[in-house]
Amino acid sequence: MKKILLGIFMLLCIVSCGSGPDKTVSKFIESVKAEKMKEAAKYAIDDSFEGNLDVKYNNKFQELLFKTLLKNLEYKIIGTEKQDNDTTIVTVEVTNLDVQKVFLQVFQKMSQEVFTNKDSKPLSAEERFKQELEAKDKPKTKNTTKFVVKKTPQGEKVVVTAENIDVLLGKLNTTLLNLGNLGKTENETAVELPETGPSTG
Repeated sequence: MKKILLGIFMLLCIVSCGSGPDKTVSKFIESVKAEKMKEAAKYAIDDSFEGNLDVKYNNKFQELLFKTLLKNLEYKIIGTEKQDNDTTIVTVEVTNLDVQKVFLQVFQKMSQEVFTNKDSKPLSAEERFKQELEAKDKPKTKNTTKFVVKKTPQGEKVVVTAENIDVLLGKLNTTLLNLGNLGKTENETAVELPETGPSTG
């Protein structure tokens, strides 16, 4: 009898250790990082999530950019806060490429080349981005984002927002919406992101 009770206790421990809002968020992020969008969609409450991140590369640069961002994505869950019986807020600290600084460095170097490089042909924008993305010491940034996790009949699911995806990808969407304001402070360039995930198709 003691062995049976011990077995049940261990099973409960394994189940409880393998689930929970923080574990759900971790599984979601790990799937995105591994480019397994179908797997990530299993943890998202919105059925359109997979379509929103169905990345189709128009050129080699886009492919290199996304793959570099996913490769450099690191995260740490720094807190969970239960809102009610069905809702938990999971706060995640994300480290990734500082996309704004990468874009800024590219534009600055291209401008310098145009005015100072008289003899050789300047690098194209694509070549310059490739150079920056493949550099050993790439600029990094840390940001926090809050994931809402809800209990559903299918288990715990993440309410994925555009802000969540933007932070995971080094504020890529924010940078693209503010190309005319590169180098300014975040308060000066604040743009309200749409509620749904970014369209990358």
